[in-house]
Order: sequence, then C-alpha cells, then structure tokens
Amino acid sequence: MTDNNPFALPRPVQRSHEVSGLHVEEAVPLDDGAFDCPVLMVHGAFHGWWAYARWLTWFATLGVPAYALSVRNHEGSRALSADEYRRTGIEHYVEDIAAVLDWIGKPAMLVGHSLGGLMVQKAAEDRDVVAVACIGSASPAGVGPTRDFTWDEDESLMFDRARMRGAMFEEIDDATFESIYSRLVPESTRALNQSGLAGVDVDPAEISAPMLFLGTEHDGIGLHPADKLAAFFNAEHMTIPGTSHDVLLEDSGLRVAAHILGWACRSAPGFLPRPG
Repeated sequence: MTDNNPFALPRPVQRSHEVSGLHVEEAVPLDDGAFDCPVLMVHGAFHGWWAYARWLTWFATLGVPAYALSVRNHEGSRALSADEYRRTGIEHYVEDIAAVLDWIGKPAMLVGHSLGGLMVQKAAEDRDVVAVACIGSASPAGVGPTRDFTWDEDESLMFDRARMRGAMFEEIDDATFESIYSRLVPESTRALNQSGLAGVDVDPAEISAPMLFLGTEHDGIGLHPADKLAAFFNAEHMTIPGTSHDVLLEDSGLRVAAHILGWACRSAPGFLPRPG
C-alpha cells in the first residue's frame, strides 16, 4: 500500500519458472488467494507469455492464481533449429500446454488467444480442465478453413510492420506498436497452415468443461466469428465492442478478462471462491 493512495492494493508477487524448457510466468495472489482454481493463459502466433502481462497481475489481484507460458521457440522458451521449427505444429504446442498443466498439478481454466485458442481447444480434449475461454480464436477442422491458400512451410513466417499493424490493431500509437513489434517472433508456418486450412480435428464430445468464445469488433485476421465456433462446441459466446484482434495488449483488454472471470464464476462448477 502506498502512503499517497490509501486504496492502492499491494501488487501480487510475480515469479518466472522454467518447465520442460518452457518459460512460465506466475502471479501469486496475496494470502493464498480467493480462488483455488488457477488460470493458464496461452498466447497466439508470434507472441509470448508477455502478451498476458497485465492479465497476470489483474487475475492475481482478484485472488486467482495466474500463469502464462511461452510455447517452444517463443520468448524465453527453448530455441529450435530451423529444421525443428519447420516440423513444429499445433500438436507440439499442445504438448507444451500439457507439460505446464502437469507442473501446476491441479485442474485449471485455460485461456487461449488466436492460434492459442485452437491450442487450448485441442488440449482440453484429453486434459481435466475446469473451463476453456477462447479469444479471437482460430478454428478446428469441423468449423472449416479460413483461407484458400497455403504458406510455404520451408521458412517460418513473420508479417512486416504494416501488415501486422493492420491485422492486429484498429488504433494504436507508433511508440506502443513498435514496442510490441520488437518482441514478436516468426511463427511456424506449418502451425499456421494447420490452423487456417482446417488441419486440426477437435471433438466437442471429448471436452466436458464449459467453453466461452469471445470475438473482437475490429478483427483484421479473417477468422470465423465467435458465434460460429460457439455453435460447433455448443458453447457461449460474446463480441466485445471497441476491441481489436490483439485485445490482450489494448487498454480494453481487461474488460475481456473481467467477462471471462464473471462467466467462469457463473458457468464453471469447479471455478468457485474458496469457502469463507
């Protein structure tokens, strides 16, 4: 607590871990937190754990144990050779999520953004999870492709500044965009082709946890709308006004986090405050 603001809350303790060669960032609630169920957040293409930096603090401040990982060959996690990265697909990123869930040691709520949304859908098929929330999410094969061309898988893919900015953001100042772009990394083209060309099967019948799909109002990626994914999974959905695809990094992003937390408290039987 600060002397000049009697209403300021102490910041949660933040810790960095290495789990099976993966960077995992943890935010620890004060006094063991109000919730027993943790949240594990999974980034999308090009990004890393840092996309959830504000969300980690926000969830932990409200008493939720919070974790975010970088999948292999993304910031802080183990580097791959060019040949290894060419062969990397969604199934390998799902292995990374499983390794972190095993390390956490209890069922968690999974949150995935963009390509990470498809990762958590697939991870939830064989894992005991409490809830699944997908933001601006890529789609499984059953929903259909989102493009009709294949990117060359000989090289990883990185968009230039103009294309990245137009796809990810509706409005952003130059300095903020440059600070974000400097942390982005090339993505596995195989993983992107699996996502865009309906290459990952997910069976809704294998997922017992409640699911939520959140769409953004200004999304330049060309994804299927949230209601279409929700219909496939018999899940809930909403579109958040005034948001862009990379909403995690916008000021409006914490509104999305608040929607997820409120939904989980209402809809996921395993996501309840600790008894008083």
